[in-house]
Amino acid sequence: AGMRAGALITRQICLLVAQPSVQRATSGRMGLFDKLPGMRGATSSPAAAFADIVDTAPSWNTLRELSAEAGGTKFRDTWELQASGRGPASHKANVRLFDEADDFEPRVELFRDQAAWCPYCQKVWCMLEAKRIPYKVTKVPMSCYGDKPPWFRAISPSGAIPVAKIDGRIVPESNDIMFALEELFPDHTPMLPSPGSPDQEVVRELMGLERALFSAWFGWLRSRDDEAGLARFEFTMDRVCAALKARPGPFFLGEAVCMVDLLFIPFVERMCASLPYYKGLVVRGTKRWPEVERWLDALETQTDWYAGIKSDYYTHAMDLPPQIGGAAGNAAAAPFAAQIDGTDGVSWNLPLPEDGVEPVAPAVPEALARVEAAESLLRNSENVAAFSARAVGTPGFPGVSAPLADPRASTNEAAVPAVDAALRHVVHALLVGTDASLAAGALSTVPPQETAQCLAYLRDRVGVPRDMSFAAARQFRAHLNWMSAQLTGGKVMY
Repeated sequence: AGMRAGALITRQICLLVAQPSVQRATSGRMGLFDKLPGMRGATSSPAAAFADIVDTAPSWNTLRELSAEAGGTKFRDTWELQASGRGPASHKANVRLFDEADDFEPRVELFRDQAAWCPYCQKVWCMLEAKRIPYKVTKVPMSCYGDKPPWFRAISPSGAIPVAKIDGRIVPESNDIMFALEELFPDHTPMLPSPGSPDQEVVRELMGLERALFSAWFGWLRSRDDEAGLARFEFTMDRVCAALKARPGPFFLGEAVCMVDLLFIPFVERMCASLPYYKGLVVRGTKRWPEVERWLDALETQTDWYAGIKSDYYTHAMDLPPQIGGAAGNAAAAPFAAQIDGTDGVSWNLPLPEDGVEPVAPAVPEALARVEAAESLLRNSENVAAFSARAVGTPGFPGVSAPLADPRASTNEAAVPAVDAALRHVVHALLVGTDASLAAGALSTVPPQETAQCLAYLRDRVGVPRDMSFAAARQFRAHLNWMSAQLTGGKVMY
């Protein structure tokens, strides 16, 4: 499979919080990882290219006022609430207090990955949220995009994540952490049947089924034997549907989420993303496995935490190969891959299509999604402009294993004013619409090719849920493409 890759900013910032690169796979077309004109990582441009810019974009302060009028204060208030340890689940939160007092000291500290890529970290994250156990978060890089700091190696010599510190005791391994949380926090929502319940044996069987499904998916994703891989995966998914159908509720044990659901979440989420992208099999939206679809719908609409934790297909399709050593794509996947990564020329362009391989679930009004995207950039505009200008800066050395994850790259400082102006036009268009934004005045005069390259660099490195929700990311990626097309006379860089 060919590959397209991206890298994430190395600063600890809120939009594009220091994270790594991603990969894309295709079949029967030019490898997306191949270097294309005006794209693919840092390619140094001389400062002279950015010498004569004319900045006509609205100021950041003007844009903040426009965003407030459009409802942006809703997101600012939510982010402030999350920073205090409350509000909806969020990757950005470093502490979760739930209903406890401001001075409460959580008994749990979770060490997890910076990019929200790790499925094993996600299991524990879901458990803490579902049980509403107060906890602190310390983020470390995954090995595929960075080096573990020495202090973390002291508590986890292998560097494996997640790790939890509970009442001062180090607990490695995701399942061990989850069982420890269930045992040590009995007054919080139970995630396992009570001792002596006949459901205890059911839980053991379902945990075995989860491992069987993981094995069927992972084995096929890494294999070129598509006939055998598909047959095994379909057989195991049918077993999962039968298990869900055996209970009246949408979840594995009935009406309430249990630990079994939490074990299934990370990998079913990644199956839905990776199988259309690499194997041409659409898991969700086809009614082939209705019980699994009902289960996913219930997680998104009947829990108050999953919507803030789930990722999108693009992020997972990009983040899996660096973690697992690659994925074996096939020709049947090409049209779905092009939808997911936007290279079909439609799915990441305006107007955004209403239907696609990935549902926007739960549904979000487009106007609200645009405001979220604008606010996500407004809260960290200076750092994002500098990060984007790495596209025409100097590549870092040594590299890391995730393609184009370049934490040591240098920003081309001469490019920052041009990129900053272009990003202000993007935010303006998000807030007032593209037609109104163009009618408001001439676009800034900036080097078209180099600036569009920086916008494409940023576009490919927006991650969900790390940076924003999927609904907002769709809008942001499409508006970056719109701005690039304005600069280059209709050309969008991939």
